[in-house]
Amino acid sequence: MKRYLLISLALVSMTVAAQSKFGYVSYSSILKALPEYSIVNTQLDELQAKYDAEITRSDREFNIKYAEFIEEQSKFPDNIRVKRHKELMELMEKSMAFKDEINSAMREARREMLQPLRAKIDEALLAVCVEGGYDYILNTDDHAYVAINPKHGKDVTAKLKKALNIEE
Repeated sequence: MKRYLLISLALVSMTVAAQSKFGYVSYSSILKALPEYSIVNTQLDELQAKYDAEITRSDREFNIKYAEFIEEQSKFPDNIRVKRHKELMELMEKSMAFKDEINSAMREARREMLQPLRAKIDEALLAVCVEGGYDYILNTDDHAYVAINPKHGKDVTAKLKKALNIEE
């Protein structure tokens, strides 16, 4: 009896899966097509330029101190040479830590600035999914799905662009 029940459940789930209706879209292409995306990118570029200017200033300061150290190190007693070398190492470590901090800050800024755009897309995707009677919509970015049979899946890019008022 258990065996027949398991076979029946397997057949029912296979039938349901075969009747599944799904859509697919490249999420990143939709994101980049939004007019607000270029505004966000401009703001991120401006922020990155400020960070780059500070890194350049810091690197220039380090290079000057390093050149002075190299030029004058032979004139110093050992304890002064060691002290200056340690100062240079500390400057270099602080510079590397600051660069890591910048990378983290840029990732966070990007995430925060794109969050409203992603929410807008997600809302439109849900509306397209419900309106089209799809069971789910796949994201085709990053080759997550190597092939999609067009008999079973529908590209919903045009519908999503229409829902988001994105001109072709």
